[in-house]
Amino acid sequence: MHPIPMTRRGLLGSIGALAAAASSASLSGCGGAEAATSPSSGELLIKGGRVLALDAAGSQLATGDVHIKNGIIVAVGENITAAGAQEIDATGTVVMPGFVETHWHMWNGLWKGMANDATEYFRLRSLASSYTVQDHYLAVRYAALQALNVGITTCHDWADGVRNYADFAAHMMALSEVGIRAKASYPGTSSGNVTRREDLVQARDWLQSNGQNRIQLGLLLDGAGAQFEQQVRLARELGIAPITNHEGFFNHPNVLGPEFVYTHGTDVSDAEIDAIRSNNIKVALCPTTDPMIGVGLPPVYQLLSKGVKRENMGFSVDVSCQTSPEPFEMMRTLVNASRIQQTGLNAIFDVVRAAPKWIFGYGDALRVATAGGANVLGLSEEVGALAAGKKADVILVRLDDINMQPSAGSNIEYQLVQCGSSHNVDTVIVDGIVRKRHGRLVDVDVKALTRDVAAAQEALKLRGGLS
Repeated sequence: MHPIPMTRRGLLGSIGALAAAASSASLSGCGGAEAATSPSSGELLIKGGRVLALDAAGSQLATGDVHIKNGIIVAVGENITAAGAQEIDATGTVVMPGFVETHWHMWNGLWKGMANDATEYFRLRSLASSYTVQDHYLAVRYAALQALNVGITTCHDWADGVRNYADFAAHMMALSEVGIRAKASYPGTSSGNVTRREDLVQARDWLQSNGQNRIQLGLLLDGAGAQFEQQVRLARELGIAPITNHEGFFNHPNVLGPEFVYTHGTDVSDAEIDAIRSNNIKVALCPTTDPMIGVGLPPVYQLLSKGVKRENMGFSVDVSCQTSPEPFEMMRTLVNASRIQQTGLNAIFDVVRAAPKWIFGYGDALRVATAGGANVLGLSEEVGALAAGKKADVILVRLDDINMQPSAGSNIEYQLVQCGSSHNVDTVIVDGIVRKRHGRLVDVDVKALTRDVAAAQEALKLRGGLS
């Protein structure tokens, strides 16, 4: 990759050149150098699939169609005709909204294989000072392509490792180029310095002009300290949302509001749950990293039993250097955690005799992973369900793979969550553009990408004194 000049003037043009260089290097499809081919993005008709709308009404069709035009869902129904539309045969698949992820430190995915636990992970954060702008670009591109591959069509990039506008510009460019929908959240402070208003304005304006209406700016307030409330007011003035940090915002009750996102929560207190509920604060649960760290299960039952709405919860990858961005695994963990918390039992037949009525089921997990995540990020009007007028973020999940089965009588919500895996994701569409087809990312060479990532990791370790 070519070096990027660090002067602010012309920076974005330079990153554009970097993007072109990456494209010409053929960053390509799932499992091989041969890239998938894609229907054009103008008008599509997804035909003959089992449709799971995940809308408020719980709409399902045993065999149905989804008509997409100019990036928008035109209709969902049976026997739709659309002269001139390119057809996608959905036979043997579930057609559903793409997954929406709510909290992901995408910049540190370059560390795969370097961190065994939380202690090692936080030690590695010192590598942030050794990153190049190109590292930020490659890391976010790598993470965003992983997201698309598993059916995540919207992500929340927590760019807490950036040091300046140049780093963040690399994040924005990578997200824009890959074609994912995203919130890109700028840190309100970096190295103890408060982020300048003009940097936030420049980032917001660049996304408005270059994000293809897919990417919007958010704000992270870890380490904001005495500047916390000032930064919240600035974010609201500039129309920046969500607003989030890892801990401490309950110390500022006067500025809390519905655009706040609370993360993790394994140690959430009753008082904090009251604040979450009364302020309509959203929650980004971490179902894979929190158990891996050893701090506990996501507090699904605790939140629900104290009145936090399901639609205010989403799942998050958190750190893909240590866990896989697997929506199906995360949904299973959410269901299982809630059941463990609800019964408080540890003998099988005690649970059988109790025959509990579960407070959180498989349909709930699917809605948290789609419509709930959209609501957490403030995007519920745009994505999270299949309905006319929504953005065309759609995935097709195969039911005729070896780990699944296509019986019309099978409870599709049970099957997807209990048995599904990312390798069942056949097709991914974002904004009406096909990004994965027949199990392969479109125009992406995975082998070349992973070689670049491996080389970047080795160089980063050398610069950071770890080699």
